[in-house]
Amino acid sequence: MNSDHTLLRPGNSSLPGERQLYIRQLLLQDGRVLATELAQTLGVSEDSIRRDLRELAASGACKRVYGGAIAMTPNTGSFSERSQENVASKARLAAAAVQLLQPAQFVFLDSGTTNLEIARALPDMPLTIATNSIPIAAALLGRQQFDVTLVGGRMDHRIGGTIGTAAALEVQAMRPDICFLGTCSVDIELGIGTTIAEEAAFKRLLVRQCSQIVLAVTNQKLGTASPFAVTPLAEVSRLVIEADAEPHKVAQLQGSGVPLLFAARG
Repeated sequence: MNSDHTLLRPGNSSLPGERQLYIRQLLLQDGRVLATELAQTLGVSEDSIRRDLRELAASGACKRVYGGAIAMTPNTGSFSERSQENVASKARLAAAAVQLLQPAQFVFLDSGTTNLEIARALPDMPLTIATNSIPIAAALLGRQQFDVTLVGGRMDHRIGGTIGTAAALEVQAMRPDICFLGTCSVDIELGIGTTIAEEAAFKRLLVRQCSQIVLAVTNQKLGTASPFAVTPLAEVSRLVIEADAEPHKVAQLQGSGVPLLFAARG
């Protein structure tokens, strides 16, 4: 917890409601909290803080981890709604991410609104592309330098693409050079996560099948948790993040050893 001095302490720290409001604000600001620091700051026992964190976790505000808690991902809403959020930031991430591509590569574009911007930013070079995303396939329509395969299967309206057994069987026959993996959350301890169990299984398959895994991640997903785990950060070949990502989160990521690529400033 690096910025608690910017928040007002509760007027009455003995009241769980006031403590929990303060903790929610810290989670929103910093992404994680430590029970020992909270107890010291608020002048209450660690048992009281642990009860607060259990109640907040039960409400979906955070995920308990050893010594504290991590904010849950803000990745909510339909694909259509999410595609209208942070468009400029996603476009800058996409412009940085496509610099990693080389002609004649086999690329998998996983479903996701940032990956949709990556599809739109693809350079004019010969590429073989597979995707489970219907919006991404539509964005590539007419770009004849790309050999595009749309992975079939059951369409999930929440992710804007296909998942499930049929989609997995097709991916099992593929060996892409690079995968731009969609994600709901990124954390140095919990790794990559998502909000849908079946989608998490599909993403784990992509991690196994693809030579390189690249994630382009907006600021609000950094230091957050999701209900379903995909893969540890150690499996990520490159993490593309925004230029104005919070310094303490950048330092944590650098300490984890994952290679970072920064998007241009807005």
